[in-house]
Amino acid sequence: MEADITKSFQETDVSDFPDFYYFKTPLNRALWILWVSKVKLGTKRLSAEQISVVLRDAKEVSIEAISIARALNRAGDKIHTYHERGATYYEIMKTGKDYLLSLVKEGSVELFYFEPDKRFTSKRILSKDILDTLDGKLKIVDPYCSERTLDILKDLREREVKVLTRLENLREKERSRFLREIEDFKSENKNIEFRSYPHKDIHDRYIISSESLAILGHSIKDLGSKESFAVILNKNTNKNIVEALNENFDRRWKQSRTI
Repeated sequence: MEADITKSFQETDVSDFPDFYYFKTPLNRALWILWVSKVKLGTKRLSAEQISVVLRDAKEVSIEAISIARALNRAGDKIHTYHERGATYYEIMKTGKDYLLSLVKEGSVELFYFEPDKRFTSKRILSKDILDTLDGKLKIVDPYCSERTLDILKDLREREVKVLTRLENLREKERSRFLREIEDFKSENKNIEFRSYPHKDIHDRYIISSESLAILGHSIKDLGSKESFAVILNKNTNKNIVEALNENFDRRWKQSRTI
């Protein structure tokens, strides 16, 4: 069981979560493990022993199970505790997630939380709280675009925007609908350019602006369908990663065809 969980943690993309190594205490690190396990792996409950093994084998951090149990037993409403067959399991609650988000450094990293089954609210957060605050030209990478993507991006008609996607990722009917809609969209939004990347090595979703990098947990069209996050990194304090993604975008853009 522990080996399976550890392997899942090692293989799971957690780029849309706060950096694990920012958190230093047994409580905060255990809460981070519970959070990722619940959202990314679909495993809602873990024991202190399981958390200890994941920390050791997936994150190379040594914290004894008894220290984790003591920390979680003092966590209050941040977690829910289950007692089953002589064992104790922990599940992170919304208060615990909010607590971790509040610890993230202000200024260098900003996080936005998209609640499940709240597509309208998520659309507003992305449009007003994220896209409207990103300065200058925008470079968007989203491997899966649909009519809903166009509906959100239409508010950027005054900005210069490049969108890199991959048409081959869409099912035939969905691709046909998107191609029909994008013709009308382009007639009214001539400053927004779409290109389709031909290769399969395009997976992440992110937006590059002149000052920031926004990393999205899901494609724009799917935000609000499941629990997800957006991580906003300041360019000045995350210069290397922003420059690397910029170079990647420009290289792929040249290899892509206009839609």
